[in-house]
Amino acid sequence: MTSAPQANYLLIDGALRADALASLYALAEPVEIEPLYLGTRWTELKHLGPLLVAVADSSTLIGETWQRAGQQADASLLYSQAPLRAVADHLRRFIAPADAQGNKGLLRLADPLVARHWLGSYQDAQRDAVLGPIQAWHLPPTPHAWVLDAPPEWLTFTRSAASPTWVDEYARFADAQMQALDQAARWRFKERLHQRLQHSHSQPLARIENARLSRWLDERVEEAQAWGLVSQRSLAIWVEYSLRWGEGFAQNLQSPYQRWLARTPSALKLAPELHIQQMDSDCLHLTVNKDVQ
Repeated sequence: MTSAPQANYLLIDGALRADALASLYALAEPVEIEPLYLGTRWTELKHLGPLLVAVADSSTLIGETWQRAGQQADASLLYSQAPLRAVADHLRRFIAPADAQGNKGLLRLADPLVARHWLGSYQDAQRDAVLGPIQAWHLPPTPHAWVLDAPPEWLTFTRSAASPTWVDEYARFADAQMQALDQAARWRFKERLHQRLQHSHSQPLARIENARLSRWLDERVEEAQAWGLVSQRSLAIWVEYSLRWGEGFAQNLQSPYQRWLARTPSALKLAPELHIQQMDSDCLHLTVNKDVQ
């Protein structure tokens, strides 16, 4: 698709776009703006929540969003024949969905990355119900920073049939939706990891081809989780030392880790989180690939 798709609404993430609400009110062209947090318990944070914007046919905002998506993915495009209030009220059903245990958490539905995974977790009639009055939801590309040659492909979710009669169960999160949010969080965590490693360990990082970097990071995180690590701090430490000392450093009998462990036997009595953090504290200032003396 070389031109902007049919759309008459923008959904902007106020947390990702600084001063989004103020900028919208300052526009020279007429727009209708509905902060989705308005009228909810999060009204005071309306400028940081999802902002639904209805635009006229003559508006340039759709084309501008389409063109700038590769630079900053903070908004998506929607098409609906329903009025602004109807679309906004439907989206409000998903601001804080409950899971199977009844727990609730804020859903960043205006974040294109989150929306890609969230909407992708539904199938057929269930997705039609989630889209409701929205006939098409166009989401910008979200390639990783190291994927330099990624084509700017938008992803569109369309309603395949009339939206079924609403029941509250449609807003409840099942395992598929929870897993989708975990995948979105993993994507963002890998972005932060890459930025950190590029700053502190650029040379060993450069030895990993960009084409396999995403999978490499996934495998290291999964190793760390299998070892008992949970927090993002500890996961990041594991990935960093996998880069510094090599994959499987905790099992390699010749690795600096084993020599550190021989000098610090008390670490074996610590929980995995404390164990890896103590190792990092003791070995932080060693040069890359340098043995523990």
